[in-house]
Amino acid sequence: MNLSEEQKIVSIMKDNFLHASLATCDGDQPRVRTVSPIVEDDMSMWVTTRSTSRKVKQLRENPKICLAFVEPPDGDKAAIVIGEARIIPDIEKKKRVWKLAPFDLYEHFPNGPDSDDFCLLKIVIKRIEWRDSWVDGAKIYEPPQK
Repeated sequence: MNLSEEQKIVSIMKDNFLHASLATCDGDQPRVRTVSPIVEDDMSMWVTTRSTSRKVKQLRENPKICLAFVEPPDGDKAAIVIGEARIIPDIEKKKRVWKLAPFDLYEHFPNGPDSDDFCLLKIVIKRIEWRDSWVDGAKIYEPPQK
């Protein structure tokens, strides 16, 4: 994968973060909900949520996720992330990601990143299935193993 392809994937995700859906597992039943992931230029991805949410409970039991970024209205560009979500308790990481959010997290967490109700999820990428257009078709990105 060359750098320009990685940049294309990041661009698709950043441009469509308001149109993202996260799937978790509830036992043997997939559950999908809309989320607004925070995507960094190096492909680090974060999801903020309430500590008491059903998704956190589901992720404690099974961390596997699928996170879909799809360009409206026809889905010409898309990035489907397959991986895991890890709950991040580190307050310094929470504060750093809080500042990166392209939206006002205080609307959802008025007590800030120190709040017990604020939960940060790190998305660990196993694979990304993506396309720049329907015409070009799907491509696979697999991050280097660390």
